[in-house]
Amino acid sequence: MISELEQKTERTKMKKNSLLTAFVMFGMYATFGLSWMAVVPLFQEIQKALEIGASQGSWLISVISLAKSIFPIIAGVLAAKIGLTKSLKLSSLLIVIGIFIPWLSDYYAWLAGRFLFGVGGAMWVTLMGAVTMQVFAPKQRPLVNSINGVAVNVGVILSLWLTLPLSDALGWQMTISLYSILSGIFAILLWFIGEIQQEQSNKNDRSLRYIDTLKMPVTWIISLSFTGPLALYLVFNTWLPVYYQEFLNIPRQQTMQWMSWMNIWGIPAAVCTGFILQMVKKCKPLIIIAAILLPFASLLAVNSNQASMQAIMLALTGVGLFLSVSPLITLLQSQPGMNPKLIGMILGTMFSVTYILSSMAPGLVGYFYDLKINLGTLLSYCCILGLTPIISLGLKDLTEKK
Repeated sequence: MISELEQKTERTKMKKNSLLTAFVMFGMYATFGLSWMAVVPLFQEIQKALEIGASQGSWLISVISLAKSIFPIIAGVLAAKIGLTKSLKLSSLLIVIGIFIPWLSDYYAWLAGRFLFGVGGAMWVTLMGAVTMQVFAPKQRPLVNSINGVAVNVGVILSLWLTLPLSDALGWQMTISLYSILSGIFAILLWFIGEIQQEQSNKNDRSLRYIDTLKMPVTWIISLSFTGPLALYLVFNTWLPVYYQEFLNIPRQQTMQWMSWMNIWGIPAAVCTGFILQMVKKCKPLIIIAAILLPFASLLAVNSNQASMQAIMLALTGVGLFLSVSPLITLLQSQPGMNPKLIGMILGTMFSVTYILSSMAPGLVGYFYDLKINLGTLLSYCCILGLTPIISLGLKDLTEKK
């Protein structure tokens, strides 16, 4: 018989381990975001060092999105085969490659290094939902999902703020390396977590193949639900500054400030959503609110003629973009028969489908813009993309029973 003291000690140990897991999952993806976006403020320095043009330089960013379009599926399948812990360790090693990339002198070596770095990030984000389901109790998952959902955005924002000052003090190469050194710290902490024990699979689970998840309606429902907001996010980040500056004559500095608001306001919105979801224990009401708020706010951000209204609507657009993230992941985790192995494979498909489809959106806007269609009109039509989270209403909301 286990004594009461031993039971209490074990519960304390499990709680500390889960907190460390949450810290590592968030920290690794946030520092990945730091390294990912550091190329943008240092674009000129990198171009000069590698002797490349703007088109080649842009691939140092795009190659990350390419990796995140292809490898989530592989990450889900790999985790099902070798387990979450080994998959996370492999992912962390690929992310830490970022330490060495800025010291390479060849453009194609940079490109290959950034691709492997992107593969690590793609694997990590795919496995976050599966780890959350395995390590945390159902009542804790909404908050953990919401925090994980904004991890990379925290890194991106900090990178845009800190990179130039750090570069002035340390040099641009050391600055990029520093960000990946921080990732290395989280990679080391990952080893202290120990083995993430996965649930024992029943006979049906053991025979489940990746191809079987493609036949499950929930896979495509959750994939399409996520696609619209991400596509709108990419379209706005690409074309809204152009629209504001060239058509509304809004100064560049003010435009960039407003665009940062869209990103910044999404972070507290996502975290608050996690707390709310823990209290109300229902995902669908928050998904409906997001599907209404996002198209409405984004449409006014494009069409309003008042500067104050545009700024407010961009902030609300940021709220709408992130409001549905935690409810959608939590809704998926609550579906009948779900387990970390299955979640990993479904999320692998979700991230691949979402990135492939959404990455086409800015290019399509550019194509129609070249055909002389009004940019404001194109952006207004794109606001409809914010409605896609309502597709998930076809799933059962079982979170209140967990």
